[in-house]
Amino acid sequence: MKKLLAALLLALAPTISLAGGHSGLGGHGTGVTVDRHVMEGTSGALVRNVGKDVWIWDNPPEGFPAASAAECTQYIALATGQQQPVGATVTCRVVDPDGDVFLNNGTFQPNGTVLLTNVAATGKWAAYVGAQWEGKTDIQVDSMTSTYSFTPVN
Repeated sequence: MKKLLAALLLALAPTISLAGGHSGLGGHGTGVTVDRHVMEGTSGALVRNVGKDVWIWDNPPEGFPAASAAECTQYIALATGQQQPVGATVTCRVVDPDGDVFLNNGTFQPNGTVLLTNVAATGKWAAYVGAQWEGKTDIQVDSMTSTYSFTPVN
């Protein structure tokens, strides 16, 4: 089970976090896992990864930061004896350099991407509540570090 968990974490760690916005507000980022915890059950396991990310916006609107720091927590559910996760989710939270906040929830997709939705925001980000992005891993540096990109869905 430990080898399976290590392989899955290596494959999934880069997709722990992503965000963006409407009308072309996409970008790229780096993800570094700073904490990992595995909870073993009788029929499977839950893996929690906490990451510290930097999001770099490609075309931020006037008055928006060029980059944001995010903390993302990912949960992966694994069934004993199966190589693929049975499901995974991620939540990312940001307080930008101006003090405005936003909160994204994401679900892992069968094609290996993550679909993120902005579920709460203040200040300039409030207009982006409901916005969605699709994120994908670009480079898997190692089991704890990756780069990724995210594009707006709506």
